[in-house]
Amino acid sequence: MDPASIADNRLRVREELQRMALEELRCAKQLTQADIAEMLDVPQSSVSRIGQRADMYLSTLRNFIQAMGGVLQIRAIFPDVGTVVINRFGDDEERPYEVLVRTEGNGTYRLRAVPCSVPGHNGGELLSTRALRVSGLVKVMKALHLPEPQIVAVRENLENAPEAKLGIARGVEGNRVFSVQDLVAAGFEAEASE
Repeated sequence: MDPASIADNRLRVREELQRMALEELRCAKQLTQADIAEMLDVPQSSVSRIGQRADMYLSTLRNFIQAMGGVLQIRAIFPDVGTVVINRFGDDEERPYEVLVRTEGNGTYRLRAVPCSVPGHNGGELLSTRALRVSGLVKVMKALHLPEPQIVAVRENLENAPEAKLGIARGVEGNRVFSVQDLVAAGFEAEASE
């Protein structure tokens, strides 16, 4: 091809990449879900959910794009001012969460993430998982990178009480806190308002 055709072809490829959904973009970059999962240190099922999601946390999208070698930029375009790059999204993204596990009956459990009370942080969204059987509960705890002794301790606590905190285990001092990114990668979603 002549240089003008090559330049035109590159421009059309760039324009097409700009219109792609995350999953299509991942495929175009010749990355597998397993590749992205390894780069993000999350289960492959989380990458699948992220790629199909229409609504997600900006931190999740930013990490996904960074894993593909890109940089997420968000711009607001105003007719009178022009383009403004938005690079601060508030502190909720970095807000720490405590996680509780509750027995729901019929052999199911639900994990609920509650924002920690931290000076300078106001409010925060409640997050939870769907109802899970024991195997699902263990998978979520592993996705949150809890060590095996803590997973065992949480399961033992749930045999004697209807609720247990993640991160509280015999011989462990203090509560374990999690970020929104950790929680979303493990399958937590915003709780529906009642």
